[in-house]
Amino acid sequence: MSKKDKNKHIYTLELTERQARILSYACDHASRIICGQDWTYQEFLEAAWEKRAKEATGNRMDDDFEGGWQQMRDDAEKMCKEMKQRFWGLPGNAMYGIHYDDVSDILFSLHQVIRHQLWLDGDRKFRGVDSDDPMCYGSEPLAVMRKADIWRDSNNEQPTDEKWVITFDVEMQCAIDRCKHIKPNHVWAYLEDIAPINWTRRIAKH
Repeated sequence: MSKKDKNKHIYTLELTERQARILSYACDHASRIICGQDWTYQEFLEAAWEKRAKEATGNRMDDDFEGGWQQMRDDAEKMCKEMKQRFWGLPGNAMYGIHYDDVSDILFSLHQVIRHQLWLDGDRKFRGVDSDDPMCYGSEPLAVMRKADIWRDSNNEQPTDEKWVITFDVEMQCAIDRCKHIKPNHVWAYLEDIAPINWTRRIAKH
């Protein structure tokens, strides 16, 4: 099957911010694992041990659990370097990167697109790799990501055809009136700050 056949369709995926961050994390780590970057899969081994330690003792770095955290970390590092040597044929201080594998490159480009958009939609206080423009690696064009003009409430209810649907009691009316001068995307943060009472909201596309 040609690349053209594989790209018969273009897809849109709606994500919450947390889902987007998790997807970015997954793309980044999957890309690095493909390249044999052993510290990446070592991270998962350590996290699994820490989870068990915390469940058993209440302390994820407990020194009395199965030899202690430092022993576990030394074991994980040794095992991962052995895996890299055995399967990637690389010595302990070497690893592959960009252009080693097409899927890895595509995954890393996806990670860049997501992290950059999240940075753009944040407070932009800090500049670093997140603020860098995404680079296109691999055989696919850069993905496109933008913040949606659609909000869901905490129960994940579908948006309606109306721009704003608010359920509120009388106490909210004054707060609503004071919101008329505020941009629509900023209204709910404002309301939550000044009137933390029970209410629901749904916003559809403008």
